[in-house]
Amino acid sequence: MIKSGKNICIITGSRADYDLLKPIIKGLSKIKKFNVKTIITGSHFIKFQTSINLIKKDRIKIFREIKVPYKNDSNSTILKSISLGIEKFDEIFKKNKFDLLIVLGDRYEIFSAVISASFYRIPIAHLSGGEVTEGAIDESLRHSITKFSTFHFASNQVYLKRIKQLGENPKNIFHVGSTTVENVNKEKLYSRKDLEKKLNFDFKQENYLITFHPVTFQEDYGLRDFKTILSYFEKRKNIGIIFTIPNSDTKNFFISKMIKKFIKKNKNSKYYGSLGRIKYFSVIKNVDAVIGNSSSGLSEVPSLKRPTINIGTRQKGRLRSKSVIDIKKVTSKNLKDSLKKIKNKKFLRLVNSSRNPYFKSNTTKNILKIIRNLNLKKVNQKKFFDMKGNFK
Repeated sequence: MIKSGKNICIITGSRADYDLLKPIIKGLSKIKKFNVKTIITGSHFIKFQTSINLIKKDRIKIFREIKVPYKNDSNSTILKSISLGIEKFDEIFKKNKFDLLIVLGDRYEIFSAVISASFYRIPIAHLSGGEVTEGAIDESLRHSITKFSTFHFASNQVYLKRIKQLGENPKNIFHVGSTTVENVNKEKLYSRKDLEKKLNFDFKQENYLITFHPVTFQEDYGLRDFKTILSYFEKRKNIGIIFTIPNSDTKNFFISKMIKKFIKKNKNSKYYGSLGRIKYFSVIKNVDAVIGNSSSGLSEVPSLKRPTINIGTRQKGRLRSKSVIDIKKVTSKNLKDSLKKIKNKKFLRLVNSSRNPYFKSNTTKNILKIIRNLNLKKVNQKKFFDMKGNFK
């Protein structure tokens, strides 16, 4: 059993959510009245990633490791992982009393934890609710996590309103912005020369970062679009290409194999499992654009003043900066046109002047203040709050 007091459990399931949660974990750990326990799960344990090393390097004490075997990228395997995750988190919550669980986003590992915690009547605080990604199963998981949660930290007013639409108590919904973009321009990033040494990669005159995830609500999982992207760059040896690992969704192994096959034939390209926050942001600063369908292209890249070429429907419905170019269905022609557009001086001025919809000053400070003032002893059974007005 853990010590009595205000025991807070924070769960991270990937490098992406860890970067967002890290300032909250560190901030809460400095507040004496809180006893913070960090649990890691999900893709932190995938062997070709190194994100677990990043956590240890940040000197964040790991309370428990929840390893869920991930043998392949089929729907059946993912469903079994959800089921096993529920069982493993059940053991944690059965033996330890937590006053609050903090989670972020929409991953199925987090969904498992939330289901288990709810049965033990643990209040849940959810970050990044109300967002929309119509092309992925994440959409349904995110809204489901919202309904399990009592407290909500939204990155934009539009998302705050959407959480209200889901029947959540307006008094428990807070517009705070995104922790990962509040200080992005204050980070000390690597120079190109230092970055080349750290990555063992020689940047060319023209370079791109490609991050592509399976599109789980698309019939071919977005594979045709990704093949078209690879085909376009295959014959362009004078362009530097950096790939990052896809999410552990259905067909992610297939995408990884396509990338590995590509880099074997194209020595001007590299593939990285987990770059970490500083190296990742440094790469963005040193490329001409970010290409793919990652939420990072919409949330983080605009703050670094680089263009994003957003591919397909995975991020459909999500708020975006004017620095984002959308391609619904990729062809060699529209990809070529987009790459031409990002070099246009007028568009580059737009990139440099555009506002990031996920930015709000003092995000971490405000989240910590709100959590500090929560009355966790009076969290009653949730009530559905109907919106005012006539609905037919």
